[in-house]
Amino acid sequence: MNRTLALLDLRSLVRAEDLKPTTIILSASVLLTLHRHFGSIEAGSKLFAQSTGLGASIYMFATAFILLGIIPYALIRFVFHERLAAYGLQLGLARTGATLTALLLPVIAIALLYPASHTAEMQSFYPFAPEARTSAGAFLALEVSRGVLFYTAWEFFFRGFMLFGLRPYVGDWMAVLIQVIPQCLWHIGMPTGEILSSIAGGVLFGVIALRTRSILWPLLLHYGIGVVLDLFIVV
Repeated sequence: MNRTLALLDLRSLVRAEDLKPTTIILSASVLLTLHRHFGSIEAGSKLFAQSTGLGASIYMFATAFILLGIIPYALIRFVFHERLAAYGLQLGLARTGATLTALLLPVIAIALLYPASHTAEMQSFYPFAPEARTSAGAFLALEVSRGVLFYTAWEFFFRGFMLFGLRPYVGDWMAVLIQVIPQCLWHIGMPTGEILSSIAGGVLFGVIALRTRSILWPLLLHYGIGVVLDLFIVV
């Protein structure tokens, strides 16, 4: 019996210096599973049965803000006892970031988003709230809440918490690739093109975050991509 307990002793598997990366990777599994299952639009639709889509969408954005934003923030501040700037929550290299964002967004919009907006799969999936197709107010509410709640938490989690949190242990490139894995898996069930592009996008956003030392610039680029795609589909 004692031998069995000794074999199961997790303390022998995790060194003290491994506790932080272990927490980050385990958090990715737990928090993303919770959000995908309990924080999805489908879950929101059950809570907001009378809503035509906007309420369920905002529910998904808000649960992301809590699970992928507030909880990692609490871990950084009160468990790791580290500064948020170390996780990319700073302006960073602003000139480089602004230049990359200004150059990449139009290229991505013309080369990828415009053609994608004409596919039936994308048109049936976006925008999240059907009323955003016919109401400017609903479209604005959807995009603002999506940017403030969802994209902010998303980039903080993947490009901040995971990427900057893991890079001292596995190096820059491996940290970029590791954070791409759960990001891609979260997209399963969405349009095929988006699932595949989430891999390239995750690498691109990770490289930009490291290059600029900030999550602000991949956040702006990612948000811009989302808004432009919805605009192409609606307009």
